[in-house]
Amino acid sequence: MKKSMIVITSLLAVALLATSAFSWGGGGRGCGGSGQGASNYEGCGANGPNAWMDLSQEQRDELKALKQKFIDETYEVRSAMMVKHQELRMIMETSDPDRAKIDELAKAVTDLRTQMQTKRIDFQLAAKKIAPELNGMGMGGRGGCGQKRGTGDCPRQARGCSQ
Repeated sequence: MKKSMIVITSLLAVALLATSAFSWGGGGRGCGGSGQGASNYEGCGANGPNAWMDLSQEQRDELKALKQKFIDETYEVRSAMMVKHQELRMIMETSDPDRAKIDELAKAVTDLRTQMQTKRIDFQLAAKKIAPELNGMGMGGRGGCGQKRGTGDCPRQARGCSQ
């Protein structure tokens, strides 16, 4: 009796853990993934996993070069945004946060976001000229693509996302 209760309890625990693990879904790749990177844009965007592979090699190379150019051009803005966010976080952790300084930093972050949005739109329009058939995939659209930080060729990196 005691052994059967232990076995049943163990099986229930394994079943609950397995259910929890499988509920994350997507295996972490592609649209709505849980953070593991899809490389070369595959699985991202509205056109499904094969849209990137349907592009010619020349289109893929042009999009990769465009993405790298976007990353290079927005490096300073993204770095400044991270610094401002960190400053804001540090001020908020003090026992008596300075409201004027918080407002100043919030405005600076908003200005930087506006700069990023402008650059992102320019990137999207240029990418659309290279591969109009992607309909937003690989162009910084909100189709979403999970990624490991700093790896893969996911459009999320080109959008300047930090996650």
